[in-house]
Amino acid sequence: PTPGLIAAFLPAFSPTKTALSGWGRDISSGGVLWCYVAMSEMGPGSVLIACFIVAATTYVIFRWSRANKKRGGGDEDESWPFPELDDHGLFTHTRAENSKLEECKSDFCRIAWTKTDLLVSTPEAPMPEVWKWWQLDGAPKEEEAPHKEISDKMFKHLGRWLRNEMKGTGSEAATDLTAKIVDLISVTPAVTFALEHKVPMQFLQTKFILLISAKGEVRVLWLAFMTDKVKPGAKSGPFVLKLLSSNLNDKGDQKGEKECILSYSAKRTLETQICAVTSQGNSHISKAILEDEWTSLECW
Repeated sequence: PTPGLIAAFLPAFSPTKTALSGWGRDISSGGVLWCYVAMSEMGPGSVLIACFIVAATTYVIFRWSRANKKRGGGDEDESWPFPELDDHGLFTHTRAENSKLEECKSDFCRIAWTKTDLLVSTPEAPMPEVWKWWQLDGAPKEEEAPHKEISDKMFKHLGRWLRNEMKGTGSEAATDLTAKIVDLISVTPAVTFALEHKVPMQFLQTKFILLISAKGEVRVLWLAFMTDKVKPGAKSGPFVLKLLSSNLNDKGDQKGEKECILSYSAKRTLETQICAVTSQGNSHISKAILEDEWTSLECW
């Protein structure tokens, strides 16, 4: 009777449904187990003995798995390791002064030059894709190094591309829209965020997504892996951090002339590729672009 009762308990630990009578099959253990359950033939004493054996076996397996996890270096501490950082909130970013805009231009040019780290999402193509600046008229030559002159060309190139994209939305680009975007697509916001919230300044696989909605809103979404323990050579971290700017093309926001409000969210993740993280948010991004519904993207 004991094997029969054990087989009856297996469904609680397995995604595979097993019948309480007849033959049962357990797949999750990695092997195939066939048992005949004869509950009706078990006396009271046998049931008690079988229950005891099942409980003892379960306890031993549980203790063994915990010991193996510790020996394997697993981190069982699920507490939040950032005392100065909530899992979501608002972050105020002060725009760079004109004297520092050149540094932001250089950062922007370097990021775009990778051909991987700067994505765009527009009403015509709501799913994020790499900004193919090198395919557009007047683009800098790819063989050139991204020095100051090239940074200036890339800045002007972005401005022309923006004005062309905004025509399709029926809105005009604000006079300083290009500068606002370049200010955020740089290392400055991440550095300021790390200092303010006292988190390690090790952001991995950083991605920038420039968002242009059907109604002419323009925002920047920033994503990266974050860690509480700096490790040389690390390629990813156990947390993912997302920053989403407010509308950069809001001409009526006087405060936005010098400050930009960004919503942020930080959470644990098992992903190791930031592309997998961005793909999980495609539906939220598409909804924001096509319907100007930003709430789900902020909470994602």
